[in-house]
Amino acid sequence: MSMNSKLNHYIPLVDFLAQILGKKTEVVLQDFSQGLDHSLIYIKNNLSGRDIGAPATDFVLDVLQSKVYKEKDYLVNYRTKTLGGKELYSSSFFIKDDAGELIGMICVNADKSKMLTLKRLFESALEDVNEELANEQVEHEEPNIVENFYTTAGSMIEAAIEQETHGKDVERFKLSRTEKIAVVRSLYQKGFFDFKDAIPQVATAFKMSEVSIYKYIQIIKNEANGFVDN
Repeated sequence: MSMNSKLNHYIPLVDFLAQILGKKTEVVLQDFSQGLDHSLIYIKNNLSGRDIGAPATDFVLDVLQSKVYKEKDYLVNYRTKTLGGKELYSSSFFIKDDAGELIGMICVNADKSKMLTLKRLFESALEDVNEELANEQVEHEEPNIVENFYTTAGSMIEAAIEQETHGKDVERFKLSRTEKIAVVRSLYQKGFFDFKDAIPQVATAFKMSEVSIYKYIQIIKNEANGFVDN
């Protein structure tokens, strides 16, 4: 897989980080210059189950849509989840070209599950202390997962459709035209149609032609420009 020459210089840094952080911390190098479908180009201490050639994540799409990289050089300590359901603590460093556009990222994903288990055991032993009880309540709130890891672009799109339809079985229960447009609108706004196979996969899920999905996208674009479809 070809790599942006500028990103090639970051491979020793990925190796260095993986070595000093240990086997419980995954370090990934992403290259967006060739598209998003196969952006993972280098990985050490694999925890997420992904291989070289895996697609960009929903978090990456959000970064590209929000352009947060224009204001910051990195984001730290957000939650992620693997396909197997394992929660990780993640941080990302933005790699930009001379014009300030995002061309890649170094992502560090740490498995702190054993440390958290030990921490909870200590907290349980001290539960008679009111202050610890208050902290326990706060710290056991559901974490906000902002990134999910997928092994293929197809699995990512499938998960996105399931999320937008709230798990509704679209093969058994047909969605109305309004519902379909709403799903396509949400996927479009999140940047999912930047993936090459997104349109045919959505068309297959909805049992529609690709042309119909293109028409829905055009309706959404017209709405953004102030035109209302009848």
